[in-house]
Amino acid sequence: MSELVYPNAPVHTITLTNGLQVVYHYQPTAVVAIEFWVRAGAAVEPAVYNGLAHALEHMVFRGSEQFPAGAFDRLIEQHGGLTNAATSQDYAHYYVLTSLDHWRESLMALADVLLRPDLAAEAWEQEQAVIAEELRQAQDHPDWVGQQVIYQHCYPDHPYGRPILGTDETLARITPAVLQQFHRQYYHPGNMVVVVVGAVPWEQLLAVLEEVCPGSQETQATTPRLAAPPWVQPVYRQLVWPQAEQGRLWWVWQVPETQDAATGWGLDLLAAILTGGRLARLTQRLREEWGWVQDIDACYQHQLAGGHWQLTAWLNEGVCPEQVQEVIAAEMLALQHHPVSPDELRRAKRQLLHAYTFAMETPQQMAQLYGYYHYVGWLEQGMQYRDRLSQFDPESLQQLACRYLHPEQAVRLWLQPGVAV
Repeated sequence: MSELVYPNAPVHTITLTNGLQVVYHYQPTAVVAIEFWVRAGAAVEPAVYNGLAHALEHMVFRGSEQFPAGAFDRLIEQHGGLTNAATSQDYAHYYVLTSLDHWRESLMALADVLLRPDLAAEAWEQEQAVIAEELRQAQDHPDWVGQQVIYQHCYPDHPYGRPILGTDETLARITPAVLQQFHRQYYHPGNMVVVVVGAVPWEQLLAVLEEVCPGSQETQATTPRLAAPPWVQPVYRQLVWPQAEQGRLWWVWQVPETQDAATGWGLDLLAAILTGGRLARLTQRLREEWGWVQDIDACYQHQLAGGHWQLTAWLNEGVCPEQVQEVIAAEMLALQHHPVSPDELRRAKRQLLHAYTFAMETPQQMAQLYGYYHYVGWLEQGMQYRDRLSQFDPESLQQLACRYLHPEQAVRLWLQPGVAV
């Protein structure tokens, strides 16, 4: 067992004989957070069955033979617990938050529905209708529509460019047999990480995990490594969307795969300097001073095979998008030609450190952060977040801006209200 030092308590990591990776943090609280991270995101599904990973996430909560439809939810909720899940391009993520007295049965139940879900035809037919309605609602939302267009441009001929929800055509192709094959391939202990934060005795936890997650690592295949997305040429596209009540503007830069968490944290600092709060550069000019935008936001999205840095602006009625883009381009160039001021950097660091502190207040938040960092291979670096963030200086941020965020390399989209022709 390896040990990673965290300021409040040790975080233990271990790989069991069945291949299951365990992340454990003893926290003397009345609640326990339990999370399973499965290397079975949308990027590994066959293109012809786009939406399969998300569909299986839904089917897990249909229950299992031991926990028929509704029984799993009742078990968790009758003790005041919570459960939910999410699917990304890289992983599927399931969690339970429960009381200390009921951690064992909650963990056993979650493991059972994950490893042995009911994938019968009748259950799939019912859930397929639910997913189809979720997709229809998403297709009516301009933010979702624009984001999919951007992804298609940033990740052409790559799984990251496909919608996680799938399409009407691909969802119709999914059958119980397809779900079962995908589940057999990816939903086994050797392809999972479990995170437990709470006052759970370590030896008891290991005993339960060995019982509910049987298997041999030698007989289990793991998720294949994704190829890096192709490098794309900058493009500017305009899209008319009748359902939009206001215009939206996207600027997106590809960020190649990186093993260094600090690269992502530096890009987070640049996002905070530009849009993090009323004093941030673009927020101050475009929203507070000129009233051109209702809101503007920037963020870095890390992905295993290669991520992106994105800026999104929601324009007020009558504002010319070219004016907004000129300001954005000028500020991106300023980041490359001039180091940020010490005051700006201190503000951005303070903002991110406060966000990190708030994200570690509860066992559930801690478990989610540990699970994500472990999944992307950054757990040890993540334990040093405060120290490594403090090491950034104006010159190192200027280097990051020059390397990744030149305005002429952005993929851009202007989505405007109106009647399509």
